[in-house]
Amino acid sequence: MSSNRARHMADVILGGQDGLVNVLGLTMGVASAGAQAQLVVVAGLAGMMAESISMGAVAYTSTKAAMDYETMRADEAGMGRAEVEKTIKTLQKRLPKEKIAFVRSRLLMHYDDEAGATKPVSKAVSVGLATLAGSMVPLVPYFVLQPSQAIPASIILSGAVLFGTGALKAKWTVGDWKRSGLEILIVGGLATAAGYVLGIMLHTPV
Repeated sequence: MSSNRARHMADVILGGQDGLVNVLGLTMGVASAGAQAQLVVVAGLAGMMAESISMGAVAYTSTKAAMDYETMRADEAGMGRAEVEKTIKTLQKRLPKEKIAFVRSRLLMHYDDEAGATKPVSKAVSVGLATLAGSMVPLVPYFVLQPSQAIPASIILSGAVLFGTGALKAKWTVGDWKRSGLEILIVGGLATAAGYVLGIMLHTPV
């Protein structure tokens, strides 16, 4: 897998998993507290929008900060872009193209005009959209079912998506697909359990 595709996959997993887990925990809490389906959906949509914007903003600022830090390190080492390019040309005589591509991506990662570099705006958009998509997963059952039925349906659907995401991550990178899927599933399960328990504790009789 190319480094560019790997970065996009990481963005999808980061945003999608965060959106799904957060909205799943939120809807579990609201639904188990005795709220009607309409209120659960409203709360979920509000959480979805807030989380998507927040994740996009965090992705932008963190990527920009990382680039600024690498630029500072390069300046301190006296490694401007011209010097980096010169170093890469020297290494091309000794290393295969796969290793050169890796070294180049690391040395030039702080240049946002570099082909394949992680641009802050692009990062923010991809993470934000992935968060938006992931947030919709646990909400879908509440559009067609009553909370008592939607709760288990939301858990099953979300669990399947979480496990599938982890499995695909392992398939596209490294690791065992079962273990990877289970790891992400456990994270979602903990958030769901926390939201559900809190909702039960705050349950309001209808």
